[in-house]
Amino acid sequence: MKKFVILLLICLCFLLCSCSADTSGYQNELTCTDWSAELDGGGKISLSFDGDNASLIMMSGKDKAELCGKYVADDTTLVIFVPKLYRNYTFEYIPHGKKLDLSYNGSKITLSRADNTQKTE
Repeated sequence: MKKFVILLLICLCFLLCSCSADTSGYQNELTCTDWSAELDGGGKISLSFDGDNASLIMMSGKDKAELCGKYVADDTTLVIFVPKLYRNYTFEYIPHGKKLDLSYNGSKITLSRADNTQKTE
């Protein structure tokens, strides 16, 4: 009976240990929500994540540019791989709660957390 209880406890430990997800660090804060900004000149920028894909959409008047593709991120850098353009785009980012500073080639824009888009994983 003791062997059965010990075996059951060991199995339970392995089962419960494998059900956790790492939600620490800035990467989770970046990817768990959608981000957007409206510029003074009327332009709009949105950044969203869906699984392994990221989408950065920039609109100004009738012009629209999209960077969509697979992404990798660490605690300071976001890289979007855009196969249509045969390019990779590297952004530096710093989250500040409901704000996100996104930098590319020395230029910085501050995005805000989009309303009601907090995702759970």
